[in-house]
Amino acid sequence: MTDQLSMIDNDVDGMQSIGQITENIVHGYRGERLWDGKPISEPGIYRKIPMEAYHGQLTVGPSISSSGLREIENRSPLHYWATSYLNPDRPEDETTPSLDFGRAVHTLLLSEDGFRNDYVTRPETYPDAKTGEFKPWNGNSTVCREWLADQRKAGKTVLLASQVKDIQGMAERLSKNQVAVDLLRGRIERSIIVKDQKTGAWMKSRPDSIPADAIIADLKTCADASPVAVSRAIVNYGYLQQMALAITCLEAVGQKQVTEAVLLFVETSYPFAFNIKPLDNGDIHIAMRQNRRALNTFAECLAAGDWPTYPDSTFTWSAPKWWSDRYEKDSTLPEIEGKAA
Repeated sequence: MTDQLSMIDNDVDGMQSIGQITENIVHGYRGERLWDGKPISEPGIYRKIPMEAYHGQLTVGPSISSSGLREIENRSPLHYWATSYLNPDRPEDETTPSLDFGRAVHTLLLSEDGFRNDYVTRPETYPDAKTGEFKPWNGNSTVCREWLADQRKAGKTVLLASQVKDIQGMAERLSKNQVAVDLLRGRIERSIIVKDQKTGAWMKSRPDSIPADAIIADLKTCADASPVAVSRAIVNYGYLQQMALAITCLEAVGQKQVTEAVLLFVETSYPFAFNIKPLDNGDIHIAMRQNRRALNTFAECLAAGDWPTYPDSTFTWSAPKWWSDRYEKDSTLPEIEGKAA
């Protein structure tokens, strides 16, 4: 079986061509601390921290990232705890094709190291076990199933050739726009680790690009980069809080003051349109206050050993003003005797 699998083309040349494209978009920097694999006890900017370690017990004390703060702020402490590394009974992490694709885009588009170690392109054909004849890929065949199992065992994420082509298309589109190129220059996928002086909790931020100047940018892949869709995404996914935490952490480790935060949305299908969105500094300031509230809640829950549900649970619900105005002025509603309890 090994001999048969070795016959499957892995499109290595295609991956190399993408690397050549992305080299024109971003450039890495040296000089930060190289993570030694041990729990971090000193604030700073670290490189070579795998995502699995970043979202786990990375520091000597409890830590929380932007996604955790957003979960506490926009849902509840209970939702954060349910999937947190701090919860020994948490369910296993589940991945989806869209998440795998998004990570692959960042890996190649932002020149992260280790693409060859983490990703592999699924062949279009496979050799028949009996005849050796190459046939169109069939997920039900023994050869294909065993090949996929081998990739999972090796810790690799499988991508379709069409997905790799789409990533290449995004890279080519962005490389033709100087503003996009400049935004993505910087130190790529570094982890900023900071200890909060008020609560003693550790904060973690991992922006796509740590700026060489005073502008911080983050790349977002999406199906729709239109103005309406982008506005909804910024609110629904808490991107203001994400960028606010990155700024807070950068300034805490002594980086120059950040004057502007920018999101770069790029569509994942042809023609790979993109939308560059600088964020309002006033909104960023509000998001910093949201992060402070969530961080305080995180510390309080840790101390109490209790992770409550929605904070407004048991509060009386009142209809929104537009609903009340509509029906209070509705002359067709009949009068009734008595009143509400």
